This record gives sequence, C-alpha cells and structure tokens, in this order.
Amino acid sequence: IFTGLMNRDYEIVTSRAVNEINHYDGTGTAASIAANRVSFTFNLTGPSLAIDTACSSFLFALHYALQAIKSGDCEAAICGGVNCIIDPRTFVSLTRAKMISPEGISKPFSKKADGYGRGEGCGVVFLKPLKKVKLLVKQPKVRLVAYLNFASSALIIT
Repeated sequence: IFTGLMNRDYEIVTSRAVNEINHYDGTGTAASIAANRVSFTFNLTGPSLAIDTACSSFLFALHYALQAIKSGDCEAAICGGVNCIIDPRTFVSLTRAKMISPEGISKPFSKKADGYGRGEGCGVVFLKPLKKVKLLVKQPKVRLVAYLNFASSALIIT
C-alpha cells in the first residue's frame, strides 16, 4: 500500500479536550498510519507507506510503488492519493499568506498566475507488471485492465 496524502483536517476537526481522549486518538488520526489501516483491513503484507510531499504526494507514492514492483519488493501494489478540505483553518492561513488564487484556479507556468486553487479528491490504482496482467486478461471477470509499460511510461486502457 502506497498512499499520498497531505493536510491534517480530520485530525484538527476531531481533536478533543484532554479528558475526552480515547484509545483511538493515539493513532486513529495519524497520517503515518493511513496505509497501515488499509493493509490491516484487507490482510495485506508488504510495503505500507504514507507519503506526504504536499501537492505531489500521490506522484511520489506512485513512484515508490513502481520502484517496489520493479525491484521485487512486491508483486503488485495498491497506490492511492487523497485530499479532503474539511476544516477552514488551512484555507484561511493560505489566503492570508496570499497563496490562494482569487479566482480559485491554478495557472501553472502562466504570466497570469496569481496563486493556486485548492482541490479535493481521491483516487486509487492497482498496479501489477504487464506480464502478470496479461494472465488476468484471459479471465472473464476482468473488465478493465490498464497496461503500464515501465520502459515508455505509456498507459493503455482496454
């Protein structure tokens, strides 16, 4: 499991007074445990990492997942990224720092760039080497397969 995530909105929203702390508060909101929860829930073994590199978190998670498959650390990987905006404090702070675009739109590499637009979402991919995916294609239950060629980085969906 390789997860890319950032921000601590859920942790902030669920923070409690000292006398209300329960046994889930120690690790229940820790970003470092997110991948481990998925591994535990589905009884998965192998690498289990939560990666926070800000906006590039998912891309780094994907990079490490592909490296783990190529090096033989695992035969397949689940890689996901998530960002949820559920607390206004980060937005307010970034706005006061003049980092947020007044239009709410990122304009990378443009002369009109005036900050960035925050977004939220979640995506998960299952990664497996092409040789092993081709074996799965012959099974009638497989409806969608994404072939990923490590040499050319081409993505073909069939």
